[in-house]
Amino acid sequence: MNKSVKLIFLVLSSLIWAQTTNQLTPETAAQLAAGKETVAILDFEGRGISQMEAQTLTDRLMSEMVNTNAVIMVERNQMEEIMQEQGFQQSGCTTSECAAEVGALLGVQNMVSGSFGKLGNSYTIDAKLFSVSTGGTIRSVSKTYKGEVDGLLTIIEIVAWELVGLTAPADKLAKVAGADTSQAPKKERKPMGRMTKITLLLIGLGGGAYAAGLFDPAPVPLPEAPTLPN
Repeated sequence: MNKSVKLIFLVLSSLIWAQTTNQLTPETAAQLAAGKETVAILDFEGRGISQMEAQTLTDRLMSEMVNTNAVIMVERNQMEEIMQEQGFQQSGCTTSECAAEVGALLGVQNMVSGSFGKLGNSYTIDAKLFSVSTGGTIRSVSKTYKGEVDGLLTIIEIVAWELVGLTAPADKLAKVAGADTSQAPKKERKPMGRMTKITLLLIGLGGGAYAAGLFDPAPVPLPEAPTLPN
């Protein structure tokens, strides 16, 4: 597909989506003109966690993808409204084929689907961005995390940036790496005074003299042999 045809397809798809949602704000129009593509996210499948938890984590992923400012995201309430009008239930739609049908229904260009898993204290994240028109995978990201939930949220934010083909901000990467950007102030050494230097010098000389007397003592003369009687 050449650049002109791709641009026409982009504009038509975006206009269909905007007309369906009855929202074509100046901001959205500017984003379309900049060539940003429309994306929707299905609720991720929960494995080892409840579907409500999976939905909450999906919302976090969606919010961070909006923060990247790299794509035009369809909000959850807009997506649910359209799907209800068409009599389509999102629950149970976990396959790529089903996600593609939802994407075509919404009129978006790309869809994101995936799963969140938990086993013990370890979490897994598998996310995929794919084209609605071709079904081909554009980008996929898989992460494994072990630790507290706060760290998991940061991992999800990093996944959002990687899905749109960008590097996550340094502060988020630092959190995951456990890097501490704050440094404790170094204690300054006070300059040694003249009297202190002289004192240390005398102590050193005295210690040297003591060591010389201890390890290299002066020879002690032996007593004369006694005279034996005739």
